[in-house]
Amino acid sequence: MQPLPRSLRIFALVIVASIVVLIAGYHTHVSWRDWPQLLLVFGLMVFASLIRVESPGGFSVTPTTVLTYLSIYVFNPPTAALVVGVSRALGFALSRGWVPWRAVFNGSQAGLSAALGSYVFMVLGGRPDAPAEIHVYVAAFAAPLANHLTNYFLVGFGVSQIRGTSVMSTWITGVKDLLLPNLLSMCTAYVLALFYVRNHAAALVYLVLLPFQWMALRLYVTRRQLYAQIVDGLVVAADANFPLGRGHARRVADIGVAIAREMRLSETDVASVQFAALLHDVGMIGKDDLLDKPLLSEEEQISLRDHVNIGAEMARELPRREIAEGIRYHHERYDGAGYPTGLKGKAIPLVARIVALAEAVDSLGSQGLDHQPVNPKSAVLEYVLNERGRAFDPDVVDAFAKVVEAGRVGLGWEPVGTRQTDVVPHAKGTPA
Repeated sequence: MQPLPRSLRIFALVIVASIVVLIAGYHTHVSWRDWPQLLLVFGLMVFASLIRVESPGGFSVTPTTVLTYLSIYVFNPPTAALVVGVSRALGFALSRGWVPWRAVFNGSQAGLSAALGSYVFMVLGGRPDAPAEIHVYVAAFAAPLANHLTNYFLVGFGVSQIRGTSVMSTWITGVKDLLLPNLLSMCTAYVLALFYVRNHAAALVYLVLLPFQWMALRLYVTRRQLYAQIVDGLVVAADANFPLGRGHARRVADIGVAIAREMRLSETDVASVQFAALLHDVGMIGKDDLLDKPLLSEEEQISLRDHVNIGAEMARELPRREIAEGIRYHHERYDGAGYPTGLKGKAIPLVARIVALAEAVDSLGSQGLDHQPVNPKSAVLEYVLNERGRAFDPDVVDAFAKVVEAGRVGLGWEPVGTRQTDVVPHAKGTPA
């Protein structure tokens, strides 16, 4: 395991120290006398943490949001910090087998976020037993929103330090990704809070809601899994259509993701680059008769080049339009001499600019310039640097050079044969 960045270690210590200071400094404000109610919510949250749904992205989600918001509505800030922080830390440790520092850090940031949400609710005059007035509803909305924004900032900072992405873009991605489901959980939590203040045992109603929470999470994750399965199926079909280029799309995706991370793009943009790279040649399926021809007529060249439009149309059903744009425009040149529309410079979508370079790198590294084996690391890098500002975006080239220097991209492939897409006439010096 690689050592954690120093900035992340310092940040984790600050977060853990902050919640310790908060609870210790305001321990007299913790509702210790209500320990049965605290234990009830605590136990429910630990139990909910054990019910997690795995996602294809390597993370998991748990139905604890309703209980977090319930704590924000019914507990004061130090009490909310204690109940949410400790229960989430224990839940992380039990359900995911996390090492102590990680469980404590994540529990601490969850507790601090809950404390801030509770504070916002209190300052705005929110009380679950208050008359139904406009300021109460404003508080009921603002408190979970404050919790959501804070939670994803603290988590996003840690993720950005590990993955080398922008803190702001990582935060915004996290906020947008689960904002709607979390705000919908707010409604359930507030109704539960209205019953809770009248009878604390009403918190047990959450157990009735738990299966529905689980199904909602499953639906959310299943949709993402379906997209991943569709993409994987199309990549397999493309490999079967042209066996000599087997693995090309996955290598292009690896290179593209490395470049995107070096450019500190958000996780959403990195995923768009990955999907666009995996599918960039999917429009070639069914054109195998053209791939086998040593020389193409003008009409056949046009048909072959149309694979970018076909691929983009096939990707339209995926959740982000940047994926289809990356496929459609990955043969554009930075100087405007590419196809299909002759876009120039920054007018070419960033995802397409990254995929264009990544595909060229794999094509050249796999077979060499002029289809002859070469020393990939020297010849390919030299070619890319020479095309800086002509075929390729200078920023993308600079990022690629850095990942090569850092050894985060391999450039040592064996020749795998000539790909027909690389011999279609195109602007001079531009790999297809």
